[in-house]
Amino acid sequence: MHRNLQRSQVLTFRGTIHASAASQFARRPTGRQHTRNRDAMELRQLRHFVAVVDTGNLSRAAERVAISQPALTRSIKNLEELLGVELLERKPRGVSPTEAGVSLYHHAQVVLNACQRLTREVREFERGVTGMVHIGVAVMFSTDITAQVAENLAQQFPRLAVVVTDAFFEDLVRRMLDGRLDVIFSNFPQFPASADFVIEPLMTVRSHVVAGRAHPLAKRREVARADLVEHRWVIADQPHATDTFEKYFGAEGLPAPRDVFRTNSFNLMRHLVESGRFLSMLPEHVVREQVREGEIRQISLPGNVIERQAGLIYRKGAAGRPAMQHVLAEYRKVCAQFVSEAQTGS
Repeated sequence: MHRNLQRSQVLTFRGTIHASAASQFARRPTGRQHTRNRDAMELRQLRHFVAVVDTGNLSRAAERVAISQPALTRSIKNLEELLGVELLERKPRGVSPTEAGVSLYHHAQVVLNACQRLTREVREFERGVTGMVHIGVAVMFSTDITAQVAENLAQQFPRLAVVVTDAFFEDLVRRMLDGRLDVIFSNFPQFPASADFVIEPLMTVRSHVVAGRAHPLAKRREVARADLVEHRWVIADQPHATDTFEKYFGAEGLPAPRDVFRTNSFNLMRHLVESGRFLSMLPEHVVREQVREGEIRQISLPGNVIERQAGLIYRKGAAGRPAMQHVLAEYRKVCAQFVSEAQTGS
């Protein structure tokens, strides 16, 4: 059963992101460079630099940002002098970022994405829109909880603009770190430690080993974990899914099954399980209807329940925005209802 977690369990992760940037940019330049450091870094310089890294070519980057190549070269040179480090390595067939350049590239993406959202949100206030929130949702939650949240927000705040992207956890994390997402609703396989982010557990996701009703193991009253090894499996094609899969068998000193089909489609996973030829580990809520109808069965064996926390991940600074407050509050309410219904079986 799902069990709700107390609000006091909101976790703040400590650490830093791109820590190497601080040490690389900390070198104090002298002379002309020291004079330049008094000037503020300009957004256009960051746009120019990101364009160069994205294209790997000064000529193509100049076309992308609509300036001449000499002007782009000067802009990058000024940025390097401002920071006191080389950002690009010149090669015969183009350019590539140095270690400091890679760090700046990630920070620049966050800044530019934030500025883009800020500009759009302020302009939409002019039209009476109360804000925009970019939500990243784990694939397993793209229906049910998120659908209810979106419906409730549309009814209560019709001028609130919400953009929802569903993906697996690793991709959502990349988008969050790049500043393309304001909040993630997902299970928590592993998140990079950072004092900038809050991780707020809202529920526990329970997964089971499942099979179609025609599978040989579906009708057995007792199954040992070792019996699962020789059968065909379907799992998500994601690092965290592979890690969970291998640890599940490794906990009893067993090798992970070798006959494994991987996909990032939950619909395909359900279909293959229903065929009676595949086993899988799937969350209760993903296969609830199929289990209720008897098309999919939970395998009866000790330790068949895999529990993981799920909830919200968001930047500290973004939580104070009114639009974000509405979204966070709605997720908390809907998750509490979801947990209550799961416990009562309604």
